Amino acid sequence: MCHQSVGLVQHAVESAGIPVISIALRPEITWASKVSRASYLRFPTGNPLGEPNRPEQHLTILRAVLQALVAIDQPGTIAELPFRWRRM
Repeated sequence: MCHQSVGLVQHAVESAGIPVISIALRPEITWASKVSRASYLRFPTGNPLGEPNRPEQHLTILRAVLQALVAIDQPGTIAELPFRWRRM
């Protein structure tokens, strides 16, 4: 799904009163979509939760994203998470 589509869906869900957070791999595009909040990960496109076949890593990242959902209090914030891609 493209960044712009995610932004449009996020706006619609937020307008219904449901808090939403995006996972951004290209923060400049996410910023242009004017989403209410997002978490940024320095991962390759197509790997928003980390390396393939690493379910513990995926769960750790998902928990961090949900914590960011609660912690972000300024609209338009993109919070960079501390995870880095290590796979070669």
